[in-house]
Amino acid sequence: MNKQRKTPSSRQKKASSKPPKKITALVKKSLIALAFLAVPVAWLIANEHTARAESDLSVIGSGTPVAVQVHDHSCPLCQRLKANAETALAEMEAPPAWRIADINTTKGAEFASQQGVGHVTILLFDAQGQRQETIQGVTSVNALRDSFEQLNASSR
Repeated sequence: MNKQRKTPSSRQKKASSKPPKKITALVKKSLIALAFLAVPVAWLIANEHTARAESDLSVIGSGTPVAVQVHDHSCPLCQRLKANAETALAEMEAPPAWRIADINTTKGAEFASQQGVGHVTILLFDAQGQRQETIQGVTSVNALRDSFEQLNASSR
């Protein structure tokens, strides 16, 4: 006995092998949206990690020289000082540790109060945690680099 197999028609083959167009379009749109969201989310996570590391003031007195900027993120002068300091640090072979004390946070405000300074200020601490210099106001890249190098030399 020969049994005949029924073969699906071409219409049935197409229906079973391809998902409906609406679902495919929805999946594509979802993937595109995820791709667009992934980049800013990754940036925010990395930025938060960097900010957290920069605000760790526990390194003061731990055997390495530290430069701490007392900073207000809404202050244009603070932003300019920070940009100049970061440029100066990038130009150095062995820069001191760099930290930010944000006066808009409890921890940063307490630090500024303990040190008796306001924003637009950089404090330089030697390896033992002794304050060596206070830089107030927007300062040039060259002057900052010189101060950072002098701090490193005094900590040796």
